[in-house]
Amino acid sequence: MIQPPARLPLVLSTLLAGTLATACIINVDSHKERTGRYVSEATLEQIVPGRNKDYVLALLGDPTSRTVVGDTTEIWKWTFTETTRSGGRLIFVYSGDSTERVEGATYVEFEGGEVRKCWRD
Repeated sequence: MIQPPARLPLVLSTLLAGTLATACIINVDSHKERTGRYVSEATLEQIVPGRNKDYVLALLGDPTSRTVVGDTTEIWKWTFTETTRSGGRLIFVYSGDSTERVEGATYVEFEGGEVRKCWRD
């Protein structure tokens, strides 16, 4: 009688476990959503000292808020929220969801109607 190789049961059980594990996956999902006005690094680099309010307004749109500081200084602020939702399901093994929320803002300070500086938090 011919004997099967000693490793054959291990190989077969590994293949079966791998097949069953991949068959159990039902859903994996990730979704990212932004609200407000996100200003990228490339856009922020275009706002240099000496630019006027009209330029900034054309580039970024209306700010979320404007704060007057003193007689000639004004700070404009654009805010955004980024929400990432992720989830996954495995039959009878795991079901989980996660939500990550990041808030940020971009600021431009004007002195006498011209950009003095800009930054993000």
